Amino acid sequence: MTVKHLIKCHGSEVLVREADGSYILSIQSSTNPLGFGSTLETFSDKEEAIQAAEKFCTLLSAAKERGYYLENGYFAKPDKEKLSVKQCLKKELDENGWISELETV
Repeated sequence: MTVKHLIKCHGSEVLVREADGSYILSIQSSTNPLGFGSTLETFSDKEEAIQAAEKFCTLLSAAKERGYYLENGYFAKPDKEKLSVKQCLKKELDENGWISELETV
């Protein structure tokens, strides 16, 4: 596995790794960078995976500012419906649209 893209994001590293012709978007702790982290999504196109990594960091930042955290591939917050990271990455939302969605869930 080769790292093709890396973003530092809220004490974590968001990575795009190439493996067997696929591009794996994952997140791992900056303080314990062993292993391959938690897989968030897999893509067949490198540029699509890199764009998703950038988008994920934006989503994560806005979510954390509103009390959400990552839990097994979901944005979670007590007393709120969990939001699938995979589904959120597929939505055509800008940051303001994402914030509105977080506030209405």
